[in-house]
Amino acid sequence: IASLGVFTLLNERPEVRILSSPYLYHYAPVFRLAVECLMGFKMGSVLPADLHRWMSEGDSPLMMVPGGFHEATITCAGKERAFLQNRRGFVKYALRYGYDLVPCYGFGENDLMHNAQGGWGWRFWLNNNSLPAVAPWGEPFFPIFPRRGVRLVVAMGAPLEMPHIPNPTKKDVEFHHARYMEALKRTYDRIPQDGEKRPLEIW
Repeated sequence: IASLGVFTLLNERPEVRILSSPYLYHYAPVFRLAVECLMGFKMGSVLPADLHRWMSEGDSPLMMVPGGFHEATITCAGKERAFLQNRRGFVKYALRYGYDLVPCYGFGENDLMHNAQGGWGWRFWLNNNSLPAVAPWGEPFFPIFPRRGVRLVVAMGAPLEMPHIPNPTKKDVEFHHARYMEALKRTYDRIPQDGEKRPLEIW
């Protein structure tokens, strides 16, 4: 819900292009202006035509959240979740254009906001139609602000080398998607945690 980990990553890798939803990139000029002009970050979208343009030109590095709105929807304080089981499109594009994949995970971000749980069917339906379905609240008296005192850790794994397959088959995509999920789990397991260790839930 609150991607503050993005700013941590951008402090280390300012050349990264952030790929957001097509709506935020193409139809939310104030948001795009704030990100590109005021914050100085490069922005893009996950629209197939945009991905083709940047990747065919070799624009790198690119950053996206494969889970998108669905991952925001399942956010739950006290749990670590990634919406990835059936998200394979990013793997297909990586294979098609010969891009390596670098697994990243922002630990603790789910604790910044509480978020209503349940009603997954109709909420995912909204997400499938490019609409967010979150009900977040943070500080008790200022619910639009993230909770204070939350420990955030952004972990980056080693690049996962991908072959260049201009026309990947479904089997190719499934095989390398499984590789990526294992790499993400290894990256997550490296994160030091205080107290009881939280498992990573992959939806």
